[in-house]
Amino acid sequence: MEQTLRQNILACEKQYTDQIGDAAKALLAVHHLQIITVTGPTCSGKTTTARLLTAALEDAGRSVFPVSFDDFFKNRADLPILSSGRVDYDTAAALDMETLTECLDKLIAEEPCDLPLFDFQNGCRSGVFRYVPRENDVILLEGIQAMYPEVRSHLPHEVTRSAAILPTMTVETPDGTLTARELRLLRRLVRDARTRNADAEMTLSMWADVCANEDRNIYPYLDCADIRIDSSMAYEVGVIRPMAEAVLSALPCDSTHRRYADSLLARLSHIDILPSDDIPKDSVFREFIGN
Repeated sequence: MEQTLRQNILACEKQYTDQIGDAAKALLAVHHLQIITVTGPTCSGKTTTARLLTAALEDAGRSVFPVSFDDFFKNRADLPILSSGRVDYDTAAALDMETLTECLDKLIAEEPCDLPLFDFQNGCRSGVFRYVPRENDVILLEGIQAMYPEVRSHLPHEVTRSAAILPTMTVETPDGTLTARELRLLRRLVRDARTRNADAEMTLSMWADVCANEDRNIYPYLDCADIRIDSSMAYEVGVIRPMAEAVLSALPCDSTHRRYADSLLARLSHIDILPSDDIPKDSVFREFIGN
């Protein structure tokens, strides 16, 4: 049994890393490639995918310079506010488009530029990083914002290629389907509780706005991506079940999200719990469950 589980985990991991390898080959075949964008909805695995893709390109002799769209946020005082009263980071209006377009123009022209640095703790720009182009450089831009039309309009396709990360797996249970989006929600519940001190109440209260932004600014444009990578892991629901149960069970009984949490718990109860011991330390799934 343990040997079979180990083999299944390794097979899932190989399927994912093979996609990374295929993506790297496709990118290396592009003449005068200057910019790669890595995007996808929340908890799709963008960070790990960008890191592994960078390693594959550098192993092939390219020099990769990472840039995060998050560093182009406006100061918190200037960010749009949702009806709930929370700051809305998930919109093009949250970006300093003037600075972003200026930097993109210089990156494409292979000119030095001052890239901003954003301090999330203080909610403001903390400084700049002077980027000087190196021979054989390719810029890797990572973030959900790469799919926004306002951003894509400044990235000429002749020198740009885009990779979209999107887990597509669904899981059928006697109490209903765990959708691909809900599996990402489980990833986010566990990740945010572990790394961001966010309980289920906080994560679930944000979820409707997160989904609305995805439906408005990400999903309609995924077909524009040159490369698609599926970060689903067939084993993941069994591994994440006890972690998600712990987060969801702590939700107060009088929470407005209690009924939905109970629905998730009912569906999870049909999933066999699996250990995480054999999941590689560099797995994309470690982004969410930790090491």
